[in-house]
Amino acid sequence: MPKARRLTDEERSKIVREWAKGVPASDLAVRFCVSQKTIYNVLSHGRSVRSANGSRSRVLTMRVSEADLRRFDAALSRRGIAHRSDAMRRLMLAADGVFLPDDEMSEELRSLGAALNRVGNNVNQIARRLNEAKVRGQRLSYPPSSHRDVRALAGLVFDLADQVQEMSRARRSVLDLEISSALAGLAERDENGAE
Repeated sequence: MPKARRLTDEERSKIVREWAKGVPASDLAVRFCVSQKTIYNVLSHGRSVRSANGSRSRVLTMRVSEADLRRFDAALSRRGIAHRSDAMRRLMLAADGVFLPDDEMSEELRSLGAALNRVGNNVNQIARRLNEAKVRGQRLSYPPSSHRDVRALAGLVFDLADQVQEMSRARRSVLDLEISSALAGLAERDENGAE
């Protein structure tokens, strides 16, 4: 390895920007002719490190319960990630995609709600006719068409429950992929001895 050299502020800023884009520390070390440890020091400590938008980096603090912190650390551990701060930084950068509403799921739920309302209105009309007949002392009329409507509602409720569960599973899979993508490379970096 060549003699250690001092990085300029501009180089430090570029390292932070490139790393935020997902460029591995090993590639940055080669490109800037420094050790990986120097790259990690720039990323971790960065006295004069500037963030991707050019402003000085800031230290954030937050309060979490012990149980929440244990769950977060366990999730990082399952992915082989040792550094909580790196994971938080990556998740913050990915927040734009993770916290956006799922338009497709919203549209499907609106469609299912409309179908449920249509069948529900038919069942309400059946119940109203039966109640009116009962109040008047008339024989209760429950024709086959009414029976079909009630069966359709029951079937729709079960289908709706299955579809909502499947949409929920699909959304969770998408979020898992987005989070995994945001955290990609951190486990490998930790294995390579980052400080």
